[in-house]
Amino acid sequence: MAGQRASQINNGIITTTDIIVDNDVLSPPPSLPPPPGRARYDNMYIVQFPKDQVYRVPPSENALIVERYRNVPKTTDVTSRNFCCCCSLRFWLTIAIILVTIFAIVGIAIAILFFIFNPSGPTFAVNHMDFKNVTGPPDYEISLRAKNPNHRLGMIYESSEVSLIYEDIEVGTGKFPILLEQGRHAMTQFKVDVTGKRPLPKKMKTTGLDFELDTNLCVRITALKLSTWIMNANVVCKFKVNNLGSDTRILSQQCDTNFRQY
Repeated sequence: MAGQRASQINNGIITTTDIIVDNDVLSPPPSLPPPPGRARYDNMYIVQFPKDQVYRVPPSENALIVERYRNVPKTTDVTSRNFCCCCSLRFWLTIAIILVTIFAIVGIAIAILFFIFNPSGPTFAVNHMDFKNVTGPPDYEISLRAKNPNHRLGMIYESSEVSLIYEDIEVGTGKFPILLEQGRHAMTQFKVDVTGKRPLPKKMKTTGLDFELDTNLCVRITALKLSTWIMNANVVCKFKVNNLGSDTRILSQQCDTNFRQY
């Protein structure tokens, strides 16, 4: 047995191998185990990067800290929104409670005044009627007198429709004054203009002409600067005039008021 050392150049690296010769047969020595602490890896590649391009993965503790900082503004934003919503809800709820309380107090006060004094409807009378425009559909100017029979309550008359009827035929319509206020136990005189819708019948009596004035009033009762809901008063005045001319006089009349509190 003889030993021989051989050298081989492989890609510029000189490798020395001990060859054992036995009976003129050369056989390679057995492979040596890898050095301690190093495993043997086949097909392993080593890649080198410049030092300034090496990226380090931050530890998990840093990720948790960043995540906490990200969540803090969202929580604060949600909390502030909830706080604003609660404040707005409380504000409007307070306003609603105040308004309901005010309306309840006013309603109770009006109801007490209403049931204590028990208001009555107004009374009317016809003072005079003027006849105009004889050739076409005539116009009428009717003077009325309204009286408030309540000693402790005032009245407000709102705009209402007026109809003038002759022999069951509506010959004219008009408007009640836009707003008429009347104090306690007061009397007010005013005029209503009625526009003719059609000419009067040609065959009319020369004297003693019968007319009817229908008025649907909207009335509010007032007390201590408070006013009630709208009440309806239907006033019907039947009256007779001597003629239709410059010297028209009221011969007789009767006015009835149907006052509905509700």
